[in-house]
Amino acid sequence: MVKKGDTLIEVTLAIGIFSMVAIAVVAVMVSGTSNAQTALETTLAREEIDTQAEALRFIHAAYLADKESGEGKDAYTQLWKQIVNNAYNPKKNTADNNAKFLQYSPSSCQEIYANPSTDPIGKAFVINPRKLSNLTVSNINKVYNQYSSVFKMTTTYPRLVYTDAQESNQDALIDKPSDTSDLKYAEGIYVLAVVDPGTTNIVGTGNAAAYFDFYIRTCWYGMGSETPSTISTVIRLYDPEGLGD
Repeated sequence: MVKKGDTLIEVTLAIGIFSMVAIAVVAVMVSGTSNAQTALETTLAREEIDTQAEALRFIHAAYLADKESGEGKDAYTQLWKQIVNNAYNPKKNTADNNAKFLQYSPSSCQEIYANPSTDPIGKAFVINPRKLSNLTVSNINKVYNQYSSVFKMTTTYPRLVYTDAQESNQDALIDKPSDTSDLKYAEGIYVLAVVDPGTTNIVGTGNAAAYFDFYIRTCWYGMGSETPSTISTVIRLYDPEGLGD
């Protein structure tokens, strides 16, 4: 008596179906991991942006408080003036305006750091929040970092790397915060201050700026992506000297 079994075609078909199901499952798992990684990187980038924004607001508020007191000698006032005195001025470049800076869609993160000494990226800076609470005149340059050697492309996500974290081989985010931490690198993040271009109805005094726009930008490559991921925001801070107060 001859027993019938699976034919070669049936076995091949079964293997093919199993392979397709296995590939689909792996693809879903990889996609899920990639999406989770992207969400984490985006969250961390936004946190770094928020930190810079809050640091600028804190400096601005301290400057206003010092101006209100009539002294004008506080370290925060000097820090604010150093930041705005180095701001990019579109009025000196007739082809530039604030609308230009709202457009932030680099084709690659490399192009941002290609010419770090040129305008406007040459005026980029970043605030070291770890030293901001105990600011003195002598350590302003450790809070306000405007050196081209500080800015680097990131291999992971936008972040600030500190000297103590670098030396101990620890990540900047898990290292214990300390006001003795000097900034080593600003990876994938920078801030650009832009002077009021005079296109609003705000009346200033002389050549003083009524306000400054601070563009906070990040750029990095997500997992398995050749297209740069970017997040940016802009905050506007007014200067009473420009408003004629």
